[in-house]
Amino acid sequence: MKTAIFAAFVSIFAATPALAANLLVNGNFEASSRNDTTPPGWTNIGHVEGVINYSIGPVPAYDGAYFYDLGGYGDNTGPVGDGISQTIATVAGRKYTVTFGLSSENVSGTSRLDVSVGSLLTSFSSDADGRYFQRPFTTRSFGYVATGPSTTIRFVEGLNTSFGRNDPLIDAVSFSSATIPEPASWALMVIGFGMLGATLRARRAPAAA
Repeated sequence: MKTAIFAAFVSIFAATPALAANLLVNGNFEASSRNDTTPPGWTNIGHVEGVINYSIGPVPAYDGAYFYDLGGYGDNTGPVGDGISQTIATVAGRKYTVTFGLSSENVSGTSRLDVSVGSLLTSFSSDADGRYFQRPFTTRSFGYVATGPSTTIRFVEGLNTSFGRNDPLIDAVSFSSATIPEPASWALMVIGFGMLGATLRARRAPAAA
């Protein structure tokens, strides 16, 4: 009887939806290798920017070998309005989750990262404390409900008070959604509940005389 109950719960948990894979192409920038070339899968907004290898400075590694600097490599002109974007196929009405690591050059001044997903705008500000490229990445995440068959996600430098000395840094960008169980998973769920119900009924039935 205990075995039947255990099997029923295994069937139920096997049918539980799991998070889908990252829908973005090259969301962690590991398919990139140059600091002056648009990362594969992405579109630059403003001047052409590339990736930076963690080995160039003391910034604590967050994911893999590369991260993306919204101000570009060696650009000290304060490129407000520059950034990166990618368009993803979505399902209207479905909820998605955006997750990424965020840091900054951390030299001086205040910067702001504007993340837009469709018409939803979420901003993140950063005040530098003077420790050049030493600010650890922090994980940021928020939800989005799609309104159409495709959605564009944009990371743009919305403010920089120090002429590019505190540009936002991003890494491990993920855009994902909970998957819908396949028919086989629904069948497992039904069988699991059925087995659980049968077991409970057997336990409640009076013993035969």
